[in-house]
Amino acid sequence: MCADMCKSVTTYAAFCVLTALLMTGAAGSAQASRPYEEEKPRRSRFSLLRPARSNPETQLQYADHLLEKNRHRGARRQYRALVRYWPHSREAARAQLQYARLLEDWGRESRAFEEYEKLIRSYAGLFPYNEVLERQFHIAAEHLEERRGRFLFFRKTATPERAIPKFESLLENAPQWNRAPKVQYLLGRAHEMSRRYELAAHAYETVEARYPRSEFVEDASFGRARVLYRIAREQRNYDRAAETALIALNMFLRAYPESEHRDEALAYRETLTTQRARIAWKKADYYDRIARRPRAALMAYEMLMQDFPQSEWHVFAESRAAEIRSILEKDNP
Repeated sequence: MCADMCKSVTTYAAFCVLTALLMTGAAGSAQASRPYEEEKPRRSRFSLLRPARSNPETQLQYADHLLEKNRHRGARRQYRALVRYWPHSREAARAQLQYARLLEDWGRESRAFEEYEKLIRSYAGLFPYNEVLERQFHIAAEHLEERRGRFLFFRKTATPERAIPKFESLLENAPQWNRAPKVQYLLGRAHEMSRRYELAAHAYETVEARYPRSEFVEDASFGRARVLYRIAREQRNYDRAAETALIALNMFLRAYPESEHRDEALAYRETLTTQRARIAWKKADYYDRIARRPRAALMAYEMLMQDFPQSEWHVFAESRAAEIRSILEKDNP
């Protein structure tokens, strides 16, 4: 009897499991057969972004109608509402694009750039990619333009520091875009205009390394030499900075002897050569007058004469070196 009872319990349990599996399968099959319906977030009656229509298709038509009637503020709001309430619909891509365009036309360029970024990240393949890149490039490049004129007591000036993250974003999203070499070059210009000379030198060098056949290589090569020159001028007692800048200037002059920047590069080179000669003179004079180390001073004077034969300190170095030699010969006949 006990055995019969155990058998009955086992049979009942198996029946329950089978029934559950069949119900789950039926539910899954029914769910798969239903068309996809996106879950809508709870709508607050006080929200300013409530869509005016009940589905993304008619919502897009309504927003387009507002735009045709030049009701731009309302159109912006309804495009944005569409993206918020139906973010995974195909209509959301067009709504996001229109919203970004309207922000740009409204004069909110930085905000528009961010909305174009959202379009690129979320709706790849559903919008005119090159057009969006061009619009982003135009927004970023505008920050580099010198805006002349005054409004009351405020002068309009360039804002390169705002362009830097935008150029970096363009390069990250489209490193092989046909405008990428120019974007990389302008990134260097933005860093340079912001007095971030080390970063500017790196950006210019990247143009030469990554896009060696582009039309911006010559300007990038000179740009790198120019910012290294400025670093050297800010660190006038640091010989290594001047030496690094001189190497860059000489490389530029050898690679582009007919460049329109040639005279400027030659002037930079002359200034840095004089600067290095003065550093060499101060070093020799220190060993000679302060440290009282005649042998070290003699070596420093001789190096100055060898490295900078045309400098204004050459005559003084030659004269003082001769005096030191005479003293050393008397002390060590």
